[in-house]
Amino acid sequence: MARATALSARRLASMLGDADPGAGPAYRRLATQIRGAVMDGRIPSGTTLPSERSLAEATGLSRTTTTRAYEVLRESRLVRTRQGSGTVVELPVGRAGSTSMLARPSRHDGIALTAAASEAPEGFAALIQRAMTSLPALLATDGYLPDGLPILRERLAARYTSHGLPTDPEQIVVTTGAQSALSLLVSVLVRPGERVLVEGCGYPHAFDLLGRAGARLLPLPTGNDPWPVDEVARLAPAAGLALFVADFHNPTGTLMPSAQRRELARILPAGGVTTIIDETLRDVSLGDAPLPEHYAAHDSSAIVVGSAAKSLWGGLRIGWIRAPRTLVPRLVHARMTRDLGTAALDQLVMATALEDGDLDLTARRAELRHRRDVLVQAVGTHLPDWSLTRPEGGLTAWATLPAPLSSALVAVAEEEGLTLTPGPRFYATSTAVGERRLRLPFALAPDQLEDAVARLARAWERVTEGHAGATRDPDAVDLIA
Repeated sequence: MARATALSARRLASMLGDADPGAGPAYRRLATQIRGAVMDGRIPSGTTLPSERSLAEATGLSRTTTTRAYEVLRESRLVRTRQGSGTVVELPVGRAGSTSMLARPSRHDGIALTAAASEAPEGFAALIQRAMTSLPALLATDGYLPDGLPILRERLAARYTSHGLPTDPEQIVVTTGAQSALSLLVSVLVRPGERVLVEGCGYPHAFDLLGRAGARLLPLPTGNDPWPVDEVARLAPAAGLALFVADFHNPTGTLMPSAQRRELARILPAGGVTTIIDETLRDVSLGDAPLPEHYAAHDSSAIVVGSAAKSLWGGLRIGWIRAPRTLVPRLVHARMTRDLGTAALDQLVMATALEDGDLDLTARRAELRHRRDVLVQAVGTHLPDWSLTRPEGGLTAWATLPAPLSSALVAVAEEEGLTLTPGPRFYATSTAVGERRLRLPFALAPDQLEDAVARLARAWERVTEGHAGATRDPDAVDLIA
C-alpha cells in the first residue's frame, strides 16, 4: 500500500487563502475550504492533513476551530482519523482528486454536471458494424500500431488538408484520446523546471500533467481574453513551451479570432517557444459562421492535438497529434515505452467515421444548440443574479456567481444530489478568483439539465442564506465569449 503524502500546515494555509467572512461560523468556513480543495483536486485522496494544533498556528485560528472543522469533515466522510496515522483524506474513486472532472454522484438519483461529454450519437452502433467489414484485413496484421492505423492517419491528414492545413500522414501520431496525446507530448518536450506558458484559467488536467512533469507554469492574467497578446509577448521570452486551447476554450468557450492567431503565431516562434494547440473542441461548433483557420496554418512549428471524444463519443478512445515531421520519431520512440499503440478496433471505427463525415456534427448541431439554450434559459429563470455565457461552440457554459462561494456551493449541491466541479479547479495558480466561477456542461438531456438547475438553485439559496455579499457585483470581470 502506497504511503500517504503529508501536507504541512503552512502549505495548507497558503492553499486555502482567506475565507469569506460572510459564509458562516469559522469552523464551517474552514471545513468548506478544505472540502473544496479536495473536490477540485488540489488535495488528493490519501493525503495526510496537518494536526489540528499546527493548522491552528498556521492559520491564526483557535485550536477549537480547527478541531471542529475536522469533525465536520469526518462527519461528511471526507476524512478518517486513526491513532498514530493522523487525519487522512479518503474518498471513493471518482469523487475527487485527479478524477474530479469525471466525478459521479453518490446518490442513485444524482446528476453530474462535471464531464463535458454527451452520449453516443444515434447510429453509432451502425457505424461500428460498417467498420467491421474492414476487420479481416486488419486481423491479418500483428495489430501493433505505435504511430497509428495507416488508413486513419491518411484520413486525418486529408481532413486537415481539406480544411486549409496541408498535412502528410507522416505528421500524424494516433493516441488513446487527447489526454494521452498531451501526456505523450509533455513527456517528450518538458524537462523538470521547464517554464510553460498557459492560460491563467484553463483545462485542469493539462495543468496536472505539466505539474507532475516538474514544469513551472507561467499563467496569463485572467480576464475577458484568455490570451492577451501583450502579456504573451511579455512572458514568451521566459518560456520554452506554450499550451493553449484556441477553439472554444475550456472552460470559457472563447474562440480565438484570426488576427490574434496570426499575432501569437508571430510572437511565440520568434521567442523560441514551441506551441501546443489543443483542438479537442474545435469540431463542436454550434454556430453557422465559418471557423477561423487552424492556428498551425500560421505557425508550421505548432503542434496540434485532436480527439473524437467531444464530437463523436468519449468511449471511443481516439486522439491524435499533428506535429512537424522532425518531432514524430521522438514521439513514436517515447510511445514504445508507454502503451505500444492505440486499440486497433477503435482506430478502425474512427477511420470509418471520417470516411462517412460523422465528425462534422451536422446531424447533432441542432440538438446540442437546444441543450445549450435549455441550460441558459433555466439559469436565467432560477438564478437571475448569475451571469452566464452562451457559447457558440464547445459543451459548457461559464457562470459568474454574485458572491465568491463556488466551493461552498459545490459542497451543498452534493447534498441536493448534484455533482459539480468547483471554479478554482480551472485556475493554474491563483484560485481565489475561481470562487466566483462555475463551469456548467450542457451535454445532458434537456429534462436532466432543467432538474440540475433546479437543484443548483436550491443549493445556492441554502449557501447564501444570511450572506450579505450574495448580490451581483457590478465590478466583477466576466470571462464571456
